[in-house]
Amino acid sequence: MKSADIRLICAAMALWFTYCAAASEPSSQKILVGYSSPSGSQAVVWLAKDSGSFQRQGLDVELIFVPAGSKMTQALLAGDIKIAQVGGVAPIAARLRGAEVKIVAVSYNTLALSLMSQKEILSLADLRGKRIGITRFGSNSDFALRYILKKNGIAERDVIILQFGDPPSTFAALQAGTIQASIMSYPTTAAAIKKGYKELVDMSQIGLDFPGTNVAVTDRLLQTQQDLVRRFLMGYVEGIQRFKTDEGFSKRVISKYLRVYDPVILDETYKLFAPKMAKIPYPTPAAIRLALESVADDPRARTARPEDFYDDSILRSLEKEGFFQQLYR
Repeated sequence: MKSADIRLICAAMALWFTYCAAASEPSSQKILVGYSSPSGSQAVVWLAKDSGSFQRQGLDVELIFVPAGSKMTQALLAGDIKIAQVGGVAPIAARLRGAEVKIVAVSYNTLALSLMSQKEILSLADLRGKRIGITRFGSNSDFALRYILKKNGIAERDVIILQFGDPPSTFAALQAGTIQASIMSYPTTAAAIKKGYKELVDMSQIGLDFPGTNVAVTDRLLQTQQDLVRRFLMGYVEGIQRFKTDEGFSKRVISKYLRVYDPVILDETYKLFAPKMAKIPYPTPAAIRLALESVADDPRARTARPEDFYDDSILRSLEKEGFFQQLYR
């Protein structure tokens, strides 16, 4: 046999083995996943992606930022995204109106938001007649502001509430003097404190049981592609574990996604969120109930059952199988 023929055969065999090897490897399933806030409270999905946790579960996750929970929930229901990491009230309010969306996990079961103000605002009473910024109506920042006002005896009609889309834009409005106060999340809060703005209320110190960061899916996805949701949650929980145990990596990922490079701000952001992330991100009836109270102007909220707004069956199944015990051993 001629040497040219031998080389041709060898090349053909190499191509064949390469094809067989590729065919034997499970292909990753591509899914589009949204997150709704540039905040440390939403870092889990970034960590799960950048650490390879989703990839290990056979998922090729593409992340997309959809500002504010109300817009995120709309995108989820429209099928533009498969899974949403979204703040508190939005998916609950949507289901209350008949939308087929459910929470399957809550990684951050409180609110880490602050009410920041101009230096001349000395107390909450000074806010009467003032302009206050939030991201969007129906968002966590909207709930937080209304909660603070109600608890301190300030009628909503006594202030002017303006929406700016996202925390950086709200902070920019505060710096420009367009507003006298705003609801902010970390790391924007840390940047505002560093510049001398006043922190009137730190909601992370109040101890609210509230679904601050949810994983939400449509009923249809949960019914027809439960294995996809299960694999996503396995990767997601690995992201939580990495957040809680690897400070250096977590700070690098937060810095990358938020484009924040100040080591002091990154340190404060990590210390605020990582310890409070739930090892097993179960939704809780108490948290859902508080979220329902925030939409009490809808009469259906008064009689709604919190358990109708979430499905924790996949998490319970994983716990029964020892997945979490193995992860945190």
